[in-house]
Amino acid sequence: MAESAADKVLRRMAEAGRGHGGGAPPTPARAFGLAAAKTAQDLFGLTVRVAGADEIRASLAELVERLPDRALLAVMAGPAEALGLVALSQEVLATLIEMQTTGRVGTPQVAPRRPTRTDAAMSQRFIDRIAEELELLLATDAAIVWAGGFRYASFLDDPRPLGVLFEDTAYRLLRLTLAFGETGARTGTVTLAVPAEGRGAMPNLAAGAGMDADEAGSAGRDGAGSGGAEWGERMERAVLGAEVQLEAVLDRMSVPLATVAALRPGALLPVAVGALSRLRIEGHGRRLVATGRLGQFQGNLAVRLALPAQDEDAAAGGGSTDDLGAGAATIGTSTPGILLAACGPVNAAAVGAAAPGLPDAGSSARRLGAGGGEDGPATSGRVGSVATG
Repeated sequence: MAESAADKVLRRMAEAGRGHGGGAPPTPARAFGLAAAKTAQDLFGLTVRVAGADEIRASLAELVERLPDRALLAVMAGPAEALGLVALSQEVLATLIEMQTTGRVGTPQVAPRRPTRTDAAMSQRFIDRIAEELELLLATDAAIVWAGGFRYASFLDDPRPLGVLFEDTAYRLLRLTLAFGETGARTGTVTLAVPAEGRGAMPNLAAGAGMDADEAGSAGRDGAGSGGAEWGERMERAVLGAEVQLEAVLDRMSVPLATVAALRPGALLPVAVGALSRLRIEGHGRRLVATGRLGQFQGNLAVRLALPAQDEDAAAGGGSTDDLGAGAATIGTSTPGILLAACGPVNAAAVGAAAPGLPDAGSSARRLGAGGGEDGPATSGRVGSVATG
């Protein structure tokens, strides 16, 4: 069977996670960027592009000088009483607040203001999640000794106490430049500063025996040991084996709030002409995974899947979109159509009134059950009702 579009996307994600060193883990700066982008997408559905990522060493005085103006400063508690710092520039902070309040990114320019404790509380989950993702990406890299184990501890509204709170030692700075949204018009920086001499535990690297931290980290990133290859394999298994939540969307509409408030059981909501044959199968963040057609299978509502390209080919060839027979909407070159897990018994009265003549999905299609296996039991799901109640 030909590889599906969803499989190709997941495989590209796994391959990207391997880095450029023949399966070696990413560098700490690149891992920090991957962690930030994944966190923004997972928590807020926000698209983030890493425009720049670098790692430098700096003294405590240089660290203070490199902080953005009016940045949110989060003190991080680490292993063996080590203290670290995360600095979110005004642009990053404004984006986090906007996504949690209005659900969208505002204009590229933000009004300068002093961060507050409320800002810090709303940013804590983002900061800690980045730290967790960074540890996962560096699990087999010697850099985990200095980059791992840090979590949000407190908030500073002024950088001047840093000279008293922090040790006067060398620090490693991981600095990201992030572009937010589809256009990337707004950019900001995220900085992680931790003591250069790590206090965490060394990773268990088969090739790391007898090496110091710098040598082991170099070997891991160059792919010289087996740790990098093992990391890549685990990453691929984790990504390709992850569960994905899909939603079958019949139609979307905008109605006045008064109309929503007046909805009662039995009320009808109009859907677009042909919506039954142009169902959208969407993943996280409304990303289109496939298209499908709504029908019924053994007394249950069901969706027959088709890849977007195949739908376009069928339309170009003049194929009917109303007939859900056994040969329609195939995936690959020789596989019969696949049915999404059925979505509960059909209410003949409601469905018949709203969508008369709902076609049969066909008995030759393979049905996906609760665990993704074929011929599994019907499971509940959302398909998009045409009638309320």
